[in-house]
Amino acid sequence: MNRHFKYLKYYHLSSLILIYGILFFFFWVGIVWSDNQPATLIDENDQYLSLDYHALVVGVSNYNHWPVLPNTGMDARQVASLLRRAGMKVLLLIDPNSKELKAALKDFVYITGKEKNRSILFYYAGHGETRIMADGTRTGWIIPKDCPLLRSNAKEFADKAISSRTLETYSIQMRARHVLMLFDTSFSGKMFAQKTPVLGLLNQESRLPVRQYIIAGRADEPIPDRSMFKKFLLEGLKGAADVIHDGLITGSELGNYLSQRVIISSGGSRHPLYGKINNSAFDKGDFVLRKITTQKQRGRLIILSNPKNYQVRVLNIRPRYIKGMELKPGRYHLEVSGHGYKTVKKWIRLEPDKDNIFNIKLEKVAQLMSNSLGMQFIYIPPGIFLMGSPANDKRADDDESGHRVIFKNGYRLQITEVTVGQFRHFIKDSGYKTSAEKTGGCYVKKKFGGWKKKPGSFWDKPGSWDTDNKKQTDNFPVTCVSWTDATAFIKWLGKKEGQVYRLPTEAEWEYACRAGSKASFGFGRCLSTAQANYGKPGALFSDCKSKFKTKRHYPLKAGSLKKNFWGLYDMHGNVAEWCMDWYGPYPKGLATSPSGPDRGVERVIRGGHYYSSLDECRSAKRSRFEPDLASDVIGFRVLLPQL
Repeated sequence: MNRHFKYLKYYHLSSLILIYGILFFFFWVGIVWSDNQPATLIDENDQYLSLDYHALVVGVSNYNHWPVLPNTGMDARQVASLLRRAGMKVLLLIDPNSKELKAALKDFVYITGKEKNRSILFYYAGHGETRIMADGTRTGWIIPKDCPLLRSNAKEFADKAISSRTLETYSIQMRARHVLMLFDTSFSGKMFAQKTPVLGLLNQESRLPVRQYIIAGRADEPIPDRSMFKKFLLEGLKGAADVIHDGLITGSELGNYLSQRVIISSGGSRHPLYGKINNSAFDKGDFVLRKITTQKQRGRLIILSNPKNYQVRVLNIRPRYIKGMELKPGRYHLEVSGHGYKTVKKWIRLEPDKDNIFNIKLEKVAQLMSNSLGMQFIYIPPGIFLMGSPANDKRADDDESGHRVIFKNGYRLQITEVTVGQFRHFIKDSGYKTSAEKTGGCYVKKKFGGWKKKPGSFWDKPGSWDTDNKKQTDNFPVTCVSWTDATAFIKWLGKKEGQVYRLPTEAEWEYACRAGSKASFGFGRCLSTAQANYGKPGALFSDCKSKFKTKRHYPLKAGSLKKNFWGLYDMHGNVAEWCMDWYGPYPKGLATSPSGPDRGVERVIRGGHYYSSLDECRSAKRSRFEPDLASDVIGFRVLLPQL
C-alpha cells in the first residue's frame, strides 16, 4: 500500500513537471513569434492618433454691418455634423458676436487645449479681412457678427475682430499635441510658413507637436456664394484626401487635397494656403485623424425660394427646418410659404451623401382684391403663432391663456372695417331692418361713464359722438350693427358677388392683427395715435403716454391712420369688431384653424375703439356681447376664404 502510494506520488509529480514544461515552451515560443509577426489585435497606426479629439466650429452668416453670407451657417453645421461622426467632441457657434467668439476661443485654449495627448481642430466660415500694418506686413482677421467695417470704424474693428496673430498665439498657448486651424475665408498673414505639404508614410516624427493652418483663399480672392472649400473638406475627411491609403487623414494630406481640388474646380480663381507655424517647436508633427466613414450617409436638405423672407416646414417630421439640415434618405413633404405668395406643398426625395437643393418658386398673390362695392381684401398667408398672452404677462386677462394656433391655408381679410356706404347698398337692395331699428336704438356711452340704449340711434345715425359736430359720411365705419346684422349683410354680399364671405374667427382676427408681432400690439410695445384711434393710454400702459398725442372721442374715416405690416387698417382701434365665434375658453395645446365653441350666449368682439384704453386695444384682448345687441363702438370687417 505504501509502495503504491509512493509510485502514485512520483506519477503526479512527473505530470506536473511535464505540464509546466509545455506551458513554458509555448510562452517562450509566443514571445519569439510576437517579436517577428505583426500584431493582429491592435492597429499599428493607432500610435499616431491622439487620446481624444475636440473641435470648435464657427459659422457667421447674418452680419450686422458686413454683407450677409447665406450659406456659412449651413456649412458650419455640416462640418460639425461630420466631425461628430468621427467621434470628436464639437462645440458649434452660429453667428457669435465678438464677446461670444472670444470667450469660446479662450475656453478652447485654456480649458480644452490643456491636455497634452489631445488633438484640436478649429474651423471658421465667414468674412475675413487683411490689414496692412505700419511695418508693411499683412495681418489677417476673422470677423464676428457685430464687427464694423474696417474703413468705417478702425478702432472698433480692432477691438472686435480677431487677428491671425492672436490665433497664432492661442495655438502656441495650447498644450495639446496637434492643432489644425481651417479658415473658409480669404485673408493674408504671416501666421505660417506657406509651403507645399510633404506627403509620406507616418513615422515617429509625425507624433511630434504641430500647429497647421489651411486658409480657403488669398486676401484678394472673393468668397463665393457656395463654398468649394467646405465641399472638398468634407470629401477629404471622408477619405478622398487619404493619398497614402492607410485609413488615416493627415493635415498635410488635407492641405494638399484642398489646394489641388479647389484650384482646379474654381478655374484658378481660388488658391488655398497651407502651412505650419514659424516655430521650430511646433512645425515637425502632423495632425492625424481616421477617415470618416458611415454605413448610411445622410442627405442635406436645402430649400431656395424667391420671396425674401420665405418659410419652410417639413410636414412629416418633428424637427423644424434648418437650411442644410441632415436627414435620412427618403421622401419628405415640404411646405414653402411667404407673405404675399401662394403656399406650395410638394413631396421630394432626399438622396444620400449630397446637398439636395430644391429651388421652389412661389407664385405671387395679387395683394389687393376688390369687389363691386369697392371692398378691398388683402391676402393673409398660412402660418403658426402664439394666440393669447404668455403666462408671465401681467397685463393679460384670465381668458387669454397662450396657446399655439396653426393655419394651413391663407385667407383674404378686408383691409378696413365695413363702411356706412357699403352697408347702405345692402339696406337699399334688401330693405333690411337692423336690430337697433327694431328694438328702439343702440347702446352709446354715457357722459359720465357706463352705457345706455339711446332711442333713435341706428347705423345711419349712430349715437353720441355726432353731437361733437363730427357728422358721419359714407367713408366712416358702420356701427350700431349687431352680430345678426353683420351676418345678414355677409349673406347678401355672398349672393350678390357669387363668393363665400364670412366674419373672421377670433383666431384669424388676432393672427392678422399681430402681423407677425409677439408684442402687445402689431406695431410693437406701444401704440401711437397715428397708428390707432383710441381713448387713452390707461394705467397699465402709462409708459406709452408720450405716444398719445391726439385725444379723440369719435371714430375716423376708415383707413385714415397707418396700416399694419400686413396692410390692414384700424385693427387696434377706431371701432371694435364682431368675430364669428361664440365666446368660450380657449382650447389647450396646439389648435388648427380653431372656430370657437359650438354654442354659447355671447359672440366674440375684438379690437379696441375710440373710447378704449390701450389695455383694451391689445392684440390678445377679448370682449363679448349678445349677438342681437348693437353699440355705436362696434362694427365689423369681412373675410374671404381661400378656396
